[in-house]
Amino acid sequence: MNTTADDILIEQLKAGDRTASTALYQQYFPMVAIYVQQNSGNQADAEDIFQETLLVLLQQIQKPGFVLSSSLKTFVYAIARNLWCKRLRDNRVFLPGDDAVPEQSCTAELFPEKPATDNINGWLDRITYNCKRILKALFFYQQPMALLARRMGWKNKHTADNQKYKCLQQLRKVATQR
Repeated sequence: MNTTADDILIEQLKAGDRTASTALYQQYFPMVAIYVQQNSGNQADAEDIFQETLLVLLQQIQKPGFVLSSSLKTFVYAIARNLWCKRLRDNRVFLPGDDAVPEQSCTAELFPEKPATDNINGWLDRITYNCKRILKALFFYQQPMALLARRMGWKNKHTADNQKYKCLQQLRKVATQR
């Protein structure tokens, strides 16, 4: 899906060419700014998110074996959207129409058809609140186990691992029921 222009831009970025960063800014910043501003942000937030997006993009393209499986525009947009959604979650700001499940509002516009996460969200609604919090922290928000253990007040990582296991068992049981 990526074009030759995308490949050239990526190679320039890898080589540290400043003109590539300028080109990225000119091509993709307006798109990121519109998204952020339409979702509870302002121009300064958009600038911050775009800078973070460029850092993530540079880290990703430097990884050995990196292959761009979409257009660069889509990749940049996805990074920016994920960073903005994470910032909103961290600041406990939810997008309009959201009922305290920010990951749904952030994915809704990319997937107009019903996403597969609807099944998962349905299963999560049927397990205990504590397990729902634990699993979302680990799998939706990608929190490290050590951080989760501290936040939940557990004494060690072993306790956290046990809780994770119990919650996954609860989710499996609910998923297999009809």
